[in-house]
Amino acid sequence: MASVEEHYEGLLAQHYTWMRGDFETRAGESRDFFEKSGVSPEKSGKALDLGCGSGFQTLALARLGFDVVGVDSSEALLRELEGRSEANLGVRTVLGDMREPRTYAEYAPFEVAVCMGDTLTHLRSKGEAANLIRDVYEHLEEGGRLVLQFRDLTRELEGADRAIPVKTDDEDRVMATFLEYEAEHVNVHDMVFIREPSGWKMEKSAYKKVRLGAEEVVEFMERAGFEIVEHSENEGFTAIIGRR
Repeated sequence: MASVEEHYEGLLAQHYTWMRGDFETRAGESRDFFEKSGVSPEKSGKALDLGCGSGFQTLALARLGFDVVGVDSSEALLRELEGRSEANLGVRTVLGDMREPRTYAEYAPFEVAVCMGDTLTHLRSKGEAANLIRDVYEHLEEGGRLVLQFRDLTRELEGADRAIPVKTDDEDRVMATFLEYEAEHVNVHDMVFIREPSGWKMEKSAYKKVRLGAEEVVEFMERAGFEIVEHSENEGFTAIIGRR
């Protein structure tokens, strides 16, 4: 089974933005979420996007006026983000491991940090999630906020429901995933079917996600010192905002 980094570089990075839908629509949704949650530059105006991918949240924050550091382990996705970023926006990309504070420490302290789009479940264990939350707390300004968004994987699908269509509205490319549950992890099998002149070709890879629950994440945040100021669910995603 591939590591998260191998899975993205070998398969998912080249399909990631297509899989998520129209880029500007997704970036607009992120901006709407931030605005409704009162996330705007009021102090230093520095923001950190952990696991930024191709930049849905990065550009949303930058368009709100933040200077954003986007961290990701995928060079391909960071190149895509750089290509999408307007010249007048304050966006800096960093290729590195978001679990390592030294990846972003030189740019701290931040007014806001985000880890969204299910990135949190890409960590290898619950302990790593708790450590990441603690590390981010130490690199926020007083009153700074951490925004987390992730799928609660504690609810286990059964039987054929474990086969999930991901993207099916393209005539030449279709994506599906299959889930296998373990006590602490979910084995995610991603399959992309691509139409070629000779017929359909399948690309596939599998990796693990950690099974995090909303209550556990709230506990990790409160243990680190955060005050929970917002907790919501929308379209299968849990969003939690904590203030230092």
